[in-house]
Amino acid sequence: MAGDLPPFAWQGQQGPEGYAYDLARLMAERLGRRDSVVFFPWARAVRMVELGEAGGVFPLARTPDREHKFRWLILLMHVSYSFVGRADERVRGLAALRTARIGVLRGSPIIRNLQAERFSHIIEAKDYRDLLRMLRGGMLTAIYAGAPMLNAAIELNGYLRSEFLTLASLGEADLYMGVSLRMAEAEVERWLWAYQQLVADGSVARLHQRYLK
Repeated sequence: MAGDLPPFAWQGQQGPEGYAYDLARLMAERLGRRDSVVFFPWARAVRMVELGEAGGVFPLARTPDREHKFRWLILLMHVSYSFVGRADERVRGLAALRTARIGVLRGSPIIRNLQAERFSHIIEAKDYRDLLRMLRGGMLTAIYAGAPMLNAAIELNGYLRSEFLTLASLGEADLYMGVSLRMAEAEVERWLWAYQQLVADGSVARLHQRYLK
């Protein structure tokens, strides 16, 4: 399962693509499988894997509340979270942003970061396209998100990075390809073996260079 979360997975003009999407596809090929990656709204994708008998989801932030709900298969990236506003935004710093309208992806665990810091106006949206539309339209002061995901979404939606400005930072996490706790151990080992083969032949490095540099 995947959400529309560039640069890890998204529906491009020529079909699905992204670092984690291509990685999952190559792993399946190594196993002689035709396992497909299915896109869902992010909150639903996470819930389906958490409650399901099998299956995987990516990119999944490894957080304390999720630690015992998933099997953490493959580390994809370490990411820092930032508040991004329009380039002309005058509200800067955590203290000032606490009372501002902050947009965040629905179902993301980083909402808890905002709650812990007593942010009072948290607005959730189904994807980054909606968040960027709301920011550009003045409905948000800032978007709170992982820098790689939001930067990729800015470019894919036809905006210039120069139109936006980082206003503050808060928190960080490791992003994983996670799988259901109910997945059989033999199946987990097969996927790990496929990943190790892709590391050895340079495929993982090439995907990293293509999508994450």
